[in-house]
Amino acid sequence: MITEKVIESLYKKYKNRPESADELDIALLFEYLMDTHDIAIDDEAHLIINSIPVGSPFHRLSLNRIHAIVEFENKIAIVLHSSIVFLNKKDSRSHIHIRQQKASLMDRLLGRLSPDA
Repeated sequence: MITEKVIESLYKKYKNRPESADELDIALLFEYLMDTHDIAIDDEAHLIINSIPVGSPFHRLSLNRIHAIVEFENKIAIVLHSSIVFLNKKDSRSHIHIRQQKASLMDRLLGRLSPDA
C-alpha cells in the first residue's frame, strides 16, 4: 500500500533529476503499462500516457522533467518535482499526487504580523 509516508520518501529520495533520461527505468513502463495505458515516447522526448485525457498536464511529460520511475507491487510511479503519477499495472486507472508547498519562514512571520491574525 502506498501511504503518505511512502510518498514523502519518494520526493525526498528523488529530489533531483538524473543527469540523463537514459538513467530512468523506462523499460518498466513498456514492460507493465503498454496494454493498460497505451504509453509512447514521441520524437521530442516526451512520455505520452494515453490513458490520461489529452487536456491534462500529465498526459504528455517531458522525459527530462522526470526524476524517477519506481515499481510497486500493483503500480508504477513516475516521480516529478512536485507531483507523482501513479499508474495501475492491471488496468487503466491512474491517480496523481500533487505535493503541497509548505509555508516559508517569511510567510509564517508575515501571517503572524498581519492585523487579521
